[in-house]
Amino acid sequence: MKILIITIWSLCCLNLSAQQGKSFRITSTYAMFPDSIRNKEPRIYDGKTYTASEHYNDSSAYIFVPDYFDKNKPFTYVVYFHGWGNNIDSALVQYKLKEQFYNAQLNAIFIFPEGPKNAPDSYGGKFEKPDTFNYFMKDAEQFLKREKLITTKQQANIIYAGHSGAYRVMSYLLLHSTYNCKGILLFDALYAELEKFSMYLQMHPSCKLIDIYTDNGGTIQNSKILMTDMLAWHWPFLSTEEDDVTQSQLKTNRIIFLHSKNKHNDVVSLNNNFTRFLQAVF
Repeated sequence: MKILIITIWSLCCLNLSAQQGKSFRITSTYAMFPDSIRNKEPRIYDGKTYTASEHYNDSSAYIFVPDYFDKNKPFTYVVYFHGWGNNIDSALVQYKLKEQFYNAQLNAIFIFPEGPKNAPDSYGGKFEKPDTFNYFMKDAEQFLKREKLITTKQQANIIYAGHSGAYRVMSYLLLHSTYNCKGILLFDALYAELEKFSMYLQMHPSCKLIDIYTDNGGTIQNSKILMTDMLAWHWPFLSTEEDDVTQSQLKTNRIIFLHSKNKHNDVVSLNNNFTRFLQAVF
């Protein structure tokens, strides 16, 4: 396999061209980690210390551009975040993220920044600070322009998606990102930050939310709380079972709560939910 290393200002890239499109590994000084807080205060969970050097020192991100992508048409960035105990490579395989993204057949680019690597942590690192994510996306876009995969004329929308502990970084991006968010996909991930998600939905009526939750994943109570709040606010939403929802319902309803009988780690890929939800947002 031919390996090409490209440096663009603070951005380094390992080009890993693959079937069905082009895959890249980039690094940026504006990635989630390294982060000054975790450098000073290591994560301690269940008596184990997760050091910055081992778990909070990866500034990489995975980018996938499908072969059907048309840079001359309007497009969207799909930015995905993994949960606890995972990393980019393990999550791509476990949840078939690249395959599901490709099968959605949407004019979009998939971006997957590294989070707390193989650590039980929801902390979003530098992405929790104002402007950092915007600079990270500028780095990614500069690379994509250099590769002639996008043009300089378009401002893309964005979809945030994530599993489990990814909820936290996603909620902060809703506060700080300058990109228009057209969809929030929470895969058994509504552990906290209900006010941030609600505020964004209120201020951006074109943004869609799909929250899928399980009985034992720790998110059922917050999902019910948010539904109760929305009833009081007279917000229309759909609440149904994962097994019963139709693609038409996913498409036509703006706010959707899906109860799943499956396990916490099955809600992303078992029923090709990532594919289905992406198609519903477009």
